Amino acid sequence: MPIRSFIAIDIEDPEVISKILSIQEEICSSSAKLKPVERENLHLTLKFLGEVEEDRLTQVMSIMDDILKKFSQFRMKLKGIGAFPTINRPNVVWIGAEEGREAFVRVASELDRALSKMGFQREKGIEPHLTIARVKGPIGNLPEIIRKLSDIEIGYIDVREVKLKKSTLTPRGPIYGDMHVVKLSGQ
Repeated sequence: MPIRSFIAIDIEDPEVISKILSIQEEICSSSAKLKPVERENLHLTLKFLGEVEEDRLTQVMSIMDDILKKFSQFRMKLKGIGAFPTINRPNVVWIGAEEGREAFVRVASELDRALSKMGFQREKGIEPHLTIARVKGPIGNLPEIIRKLSDIEIGYIDVREVKLKKSTLTPRGPIYGDMHVVKLSGQ
């Protein structure tokens, strides 16, 4: 039976999570209809895999082990709020990355390249972002709030490990679970 899965970096720093939650409160106080991402689900996606058969996931784990052993731990600065596809037509509200984005893109690109040999679709452009809410209805004054927060400083995260995660969709939202964890080498 296929498992919906993705490769990600979890957000675990309590100070960063606290700041994200306060930003979620602010955007949810807008007149937009939003569904904030649950605190336990906050992450940066390196590669979305979709529905994958269990035997293929074993290969994915092996590729992760091979690729990620080349990378050292790195630090990322989370900064700024934006929206996909645009601020005036938001479907997803996200936090961006400033420092550490090159390291993130290198890791994501290497994984993308290796996994494409297994038949996974290549990414068109890798843009580090942390989804914090999904728009579920009218946007109201959300674009103004996003513009106001476009340069907000969130904080630093230390990227020490990368996880293969499963996503179980439920009526209340997705439930994520770790299937494989690869620690990056020390500095």
